Amino acid sequence: ESILEDLRKDPWPVPSDKRVARCTGCALSVATSLLDLALPRRGARVMMFVGGPCTSGPGAIVSRLKTEDMRSHADLARNAEPLHKPACEFYASLAKRHAVGATSGGKGSSSAAAVNPSATSCHAVDVFAC
Repeated sequence: ESILEDLRKDPWPVPSDKRVARCTGCALSVATSLLDLALPRRGARVMMFVGGPCTSGPGAIVSRLKTEDMRSHADLARNAEPLHKPACEFYASLAKRHAVGATSGGKGSSSAAAVNPSATSCHAVDVFAC
């Protein structure tokens, strides 16, 4: 049997006035943390396949309520999207936490490994949006 043949439709119903709950930011944070713990100072890869925008938890970029429109490039240009900045800050902090050569910028921090042992892990994250 194939793994794809075993896939079933999500049994959790979604109300018609809401979007599907996707906690992509939290999942990405957990995945990269697991790699840091399981494979410290080694390269590894996370491959994330998503079927829509993050709607729950850290990194959410759109509300679950369908009554609230999704953002447009005009909203971003006017800074009228309330979830954009916090999401960008979350993903930037996640990247910083796992970046090669990241430092705290403080005095006395001569190497990234002294501040963050996972900073030399060289993990790669691939995000595929369908």
